[in-house]
Amino acid sequence: MFKIFRKNHTTANIELKDNNQLSALKLAAAKAADEFNVDEQAVQSSIFASAAQGTPIIENRAVFLFATSENKSRAHTMMLTFKDPVAWGTDRTPVDYLIIGLFPDGSTDEQIQAISDKVTTGLSEKADQLDDIKFNDSNLNKLNQSFTD
Repeated sequence: MFKIFRKNHTTANIELKDNNQLSALKLAAAKAADEFNVDEQAVQSSIFASAAQGTPIIENRAVFLFATSENKSRAHTMMLTFKDPVAWGTDRTPVDYLIIGLFPDGSTDEQIQAISDKVTTGLSEKADQLDDIKFNDSNLNKLNQSFTD
């Protein structure tokens, strides 16, 4: 079904029962809450608010969303890849990478944007390798780690 790599906050090859954006968002919130030991409902609300602000599609296949938590003292990222792409947004772009940034409460827009820029740059630099990275444990972990290094 899927593999979990706890240390590096990546989950690859996810098969969603209901392959849609809402299911992907709910799963991301649940996994972020579990991974980072934060309240699931608070993270879900924050992720949904981030999605509602409009989500630019990165490299025609990835989305970066963020959440905040009073239990975090520094930014982290978590990456999910989907076996079957999820139709995202009003134009239903097929997304197979979902990156969640988890930030401490009080993080500034600039701090969030800095990580968002790292995600965009990292995915752009690896655009021609994303099909291979998607299920390669080591490379997926390295890519995710590069967002907060």
